[in-house]
Amino acid sequence: MNPHYKDSVIVFGLVAPVLLVVLTLGLGVHFRGKFEKTYEARKEQFDTYKIAEGQREVLQKKINSQEPHLNRWMALFEKATTSAVSSFFSGFQKQYEGPEFQLTSIRRASTTGGIGGASEQPSIQLQLGFRGTFRALQNAFLELETRMPQLQLDSFKISVDQPNKKVLNMNLIYTAWQK
Repeated sequence: MNPHYKDSVIVFGLVAPVLLVVLTLGLGVHFRGKFEKTYEARKEQFDTYKIAEGQREVLQKKINSQEPHLNRWMALFEKATTSAVSSFFSGFQKQYEGPEFQLTSIRRASTTGGIGGASEQPSIQLQLGFRGTFRALQNAFLELETRMPQLQLDSFKISVDQPNKKVLNMNLIYTAWQK
């Protein structure tokens, strides 16, 4: 071998390829670590997405099963609350005779107070007055709050009717949520 080419052959035939292979392997190991980290992060995001998607589907089924109730609720907001309450009590009063249950007053409060006054949701207040037996009053409010869930009791006062000790006088204030 020609001595002039000996250094060139060693450098370009042995050292350069070894350095190139070592450099390629080093870069491969470095980028493989980055790719594995990226893969793991994306896999974790995908798994989180799949879990969230499953939970969303469960919630969507639950919402769909509640749709009739939601439609009934929204229909309640469309009606005038004062007239709906008075028509409810006029129908309810027909079930009882005499002093067992009587609606003595129903009026809309001029100012919004209670919880309705402190919230951003539109509301009105209804002031109701009743006379009746404990059982009749209890049934009336149970039925009212079942049929009209947009009403929320703010305050009530109960007193015994002096001439007839079996009859109670009640004054209630309801907040009626509106759309």
